[in-house]
Amino acid sequence: MYDFLDDLDEYFCEKYANYDKLCVLPGYRMPKMQTTTTDEFGRSYSYTLPANTMRLALQENKADMLKTLKSRIVDKTFSFSFRPIGFFRRIKYAFAKSAPKKLLAQELERYKLTDEDVLQGLTVDGEIWKNIKKGKFAPTQNTIVSLAIIGHFSIEDTQALLAAYGYEFNYAVEKDVVVSYILTHKVFARPMMEAAFAEYKVSNLFIK
Repeated sequence: MYDFLDDLDEYFCEKYANYDKLCVLPGYRMPKMQTTTTDEFGRSYSYTLPANTMRLALQENKADMLKTLKSRIVDKTFSFSFRPIGFFRRIKYAFAKSAPKKLLAQELERYKLTDEDVLQGLTVDGEIWKNIKKGKFAPTQNTIVSLAIIGHFSIEDTQALLAAYGYEFNYAVEKDVVVSYILTHKVFARPMMEAAFAEYKVSNLFIK
């Protein structure tokens, strides 16, 4: 368990991209963001280094800073399990090859998830789930990642399903980093997931 959480911490330090929160951590050293190089003709020019230069992974005292960051985490990603899809958008989706409900159906089939499996694994009302499958409702991001976790989706399939509904992983959000770790590394054992969620105060998912 301890090795797993250490690995999660390393991943978090490499991926987490909320620089407003990082730069105010005690002991954080702002890296040099401008540098100069010389081309083959002897001409010098300056350029800005990428933002990931500012991530915790490159900080000398990252362990203490990560500990402080964890103490300040509050999960503000509450959402309902669905949002209605307007009539005209439903008509548009009905004729689109990449309609979200078609991709959802494909993913459910690929991972052999029945409606019973979904309703046993998620705290989603049966009627709401029926309307999500019909394309009348769109699942929220929290619902999609919850489905991906109970269905053991790959990170690639999860990203595709998120994109179909207009979402993406945002690595400036602590929850998104932790969920992407779980899916990328296939950490689906319940005690390990619960330990990860507790460590980074992840809540507001729809997993029973």
